[in-house]
Amino acid sequence: MVRKQVGPGFAQIAARYRNDPEAPARLADKLRDGSVGAWGRVIMPRQPHMSLDESRRLAQWVLSQPSPP
Repeated sequence: MVRKQVGPGFAQIAARYRNDPEAPARLADKLRDGSVGAWGRVIMPRQPHMSLDESRRLAQWVLSQPSPP
């Protein structure tokens, strides 16, 4: 997803955190624990069914997306 739908697009997330070496671990935690306030009032529901390995791989994938056009 390149454009914002309900929350930010994957490319927007990647662009924001691209130069942050702590981003993969923080994003993996946010995927599992949920988050609110990082992108305004948009709530990202927690995904407790994801394993730590799955959340880390998904965070790496999101961060690998090219910058938005």
